[in-house]
Amino acid sequence: MSIKKYPTCIGYCALIFWVLAAPFTATVKSLPLFETLSLTFLVSFLLSAMQLTLRGQWAALKQPWPLYLLGFIGIYGNQILYVASFKYAPASHADLINYLWPILILLLTGFLPNEQRSIKHLLAACFGFAGVYILLCQGETGFDRQYLQGYILAFTGALVWALYSVTTRFFHEAPVDMIGLCCGLAAVSSGALHMTYETTILPHGREWAVLLLMGLTTQGLAYFFWDFGIKKGDVKLLSLLSYGNPVLSMLVLILLGMATPTRELLIAFSLVALGGFIGMMSFNKDD
Repeated sequence: MSIKKYPTCIGYCALIFWVLAAPFTATVKSLPLFETLSLTFLVSFLLSAMQLTLRGQWAALKQPWPLYLLGFIGIYGNQILYVASFKYAPASHADLINYLWPILILLLTGFLPNEQRSIKHLLAACFGFAGVYILLCQGETGFDRQYLQGYILAFTGALVWALYSVTTRFFHEAPVDMIGLCCGLAAVSSGALHMTYETTILPHGREWAVLLLMGLTTQGLAYFFWDFGIKKGDVKLLSLLSYGNPVLSMLVLILLGMATPTRELLIAFSLVALGGFIGMMSFNKDD
């Protein structure tokens, strides 16, 4: 456990950054999807390119193309789905659904070699999905079909990220610096799609600041930290620790006036947190 402590702590730093993902995304949701992604991923790539140049480690990026394909699909696919979901559903709803990815990682990890599945892991997942059900279906108006597209996008993004996080464990020798080039590919792809299908909307001052912060943190350093953490650290513990993120993210959204603290919202996020607590009890017992 001590061998994995440092990379696990680094991985948790990514979770801290991702607490800000929902308010950041909600702030720039009026901008075109691919314009947003092209700008944020460009910042991420430039950050990576600068540190690679200073360290003289560009040669480390000579890796098999399937590794880049995996990183591109995982990172870019998740971000497209996550950012798009905010355009079709309330921020608190999209964010909570996307935060099912820790549950999915926990369940998928149980199928990895030398890992054990526990009934408590399944119980934790049930609490998480119950929280989502309460938020989406037990309000004053019940399930609102107008947000269905956003819900599907958010859940698909969670699934993509969970699959990426579990799969990348098999390539733990691949350098973390590869993330930077994946961000560069995402920036180029987004720029091409934006020029082809979207109309440019010039961001205003606050949006420029948020886009820069997104590129530096939630779509920049967070990816490097998470990749390092899940490859070198304890992926199950990181998954369980991430259960606290929905609660922190909800509090930030409420404090910024981006979500209303309704009974359903509080119960839903509490159930997700409780699921994490149950999973953590299982982790401590098993390990």
